[in-house]
Amino acid sequence: HLFKGGKLIVSNHFSMLDYVLTSFIVFPRKLNVVASEMPFKNKLLKFGMKFFGAIEANRETKNMSFINKCADVLKKGQLVQIYPEGQNTPDGKIHEFKPSYTLIAHRANVPIVLIISDGNYGIFKRTSVIISEEIDVSKFIDVNAKTTKKEERLALNDYIHKRAIELREELEILKNKKKGR
Repeated sequence: HLFKGGKLIVSNHFSMLDYVLTSFIVFPRKLNVVASEMPFKNKLLKFGMKFFGAIEANRETKNMSFINKCADVLKKGQLVQIYPEGQNTPDGKIHEFKPSYTLIAHRANVPIVLIISDGNYGIFKRTSVIISEEIDVSKFIDVNAKTTKKEERLALNDYIHKRAIELREELEILKNKKKGR
């Protein structure tokens, strides 16, 4: 289901390697990613970020233009990955999701796919990943309405967040079964 049409990929966040991991999962498709303002401050990094399809979400200025940029990319049938926790997880757990991605999903009218990993990156390590079914945002938000209601966005965010936590727990159970625990 990741190989056709626009999809908003929602993921937990350990490091920049999360983008690399998802790029391998969706290969040969291009993966656009929402990134913080930090790498965009360096001219060389900014060039690289734009080359690889990064869309800046500036937390300092709270500029929300990234929402429309993401929706435009998704409407063209491309993939966009966002990390709604807004920062790397300090403890491997899934923390509160900021609901701005629900606006992107509404404006683009595309399904959300969760890609949850254990962040086990490193030489001789194996990263485990679980991918959700497509989540139809129209079950939560009136996609034909010009704007969304706050309660619709919050209901979608709550569902996505709970589903991400469930998938993270499922991933741990599967890993433990493989290890024979």
